[in-house]
Amino acid sequence: MQILIITIILLYTAVSTHSTGIPEATVYAGQVFYQRDESRDLMIFTAAKDLNPLRQYIRKEHSHPEFDQSIKFKLTSSPKGCIELIFNDKHQTELITGWKIKPHLMPCQIEEEDILSFGDICTTIPPSCLVSIYAENSPYTVPNLSYSVPLKGVQKSKEIVINRSLKTKSSSDPVTNNRSPPSAPPPPSNSTFRGDIAHRVMTECTSSIKDCGIDINFLVDKLLEHKIVNSREKRKITAKETDDDKMDELLHIILSSIRMNEKVFGIFIDILREEDTLRTIALADTLMDKYKE
Repeated sequence: MQILIITIILLYTAVSTHSTGIPEATVYAGQVFYQRDESRDLMIFTAAKDLNPLRQYIRKEHSHPEFDQSIKFKLTSSPKGCIELIFNDKHQTELITGWKIKPHLMPCQIEEEDILSFGDICTTIPPSCLVSIYAENSPYTVPNLSYSVPLKGVQKSKEIVINRSLKTKSSSDPVTNNRSPPSAPPPPSNSTFRGDIAHRVMTECTSSIKDCGIDINFLVDKLLEHKIVNSREKRKITAKETDDDKMDELLHIILSSIRMNEKVFGIFIDILREEDTLRTIALADTLMDKYKE
């Protein structure tokens, strides 16, 4: 089964003032990009005040990004508006047989205040939403996906169309070319985790988590992005004197959150992989292996 993770980037342009003296709505821009590797495609939905620093961030943090369509839009309400991606399989006009679209967070939205906070001293990562797309390893899976995602919270009706294709095996591979690919099950999605097992695994691996070298500011920003912490909790954490104290508080919040919502375990594993170091990737694998035991 192929895995795709979707990302869209939101950009910010300054508020203009009409000749009447009445401020016009802020114009934002949206950018869709993909990133390919052997096992998945990656796309990110994120937001920032300015396009150039955001693109620099993308190129720095994501190797070989494949940029797709861009849009401009105005929010229906400001300064406390938000843009939301609406996913509805029943309203699709094209066949999507064999494909599953799974937002990591519902509702899949970015708030305007989070867009504007990127670039502050304590906010080094733009807010983002992730969406996984699974292609079933089945002869009934349609080869090309065209999936419409309407945007809610914008002044003019717009929608994003996700266009992806099944990956094909090389004809030069005599083994894979003459037999059907193995029907391997997909990795557990956030919705399949059991909270009690996830909590036990996290508790057993507390020492490894503290020693994995993940950047604390990165972790705090990602937890804020996924609404596992709020802005007040973030300020409280970043105000602590030592990194050990900050990590202790973060682990307490993460463990408490897993008890209430098992999806937090999957989100934490995604954050470790997104940090993209040998240590954090190895830790993510360890957590998954221990969960499966």
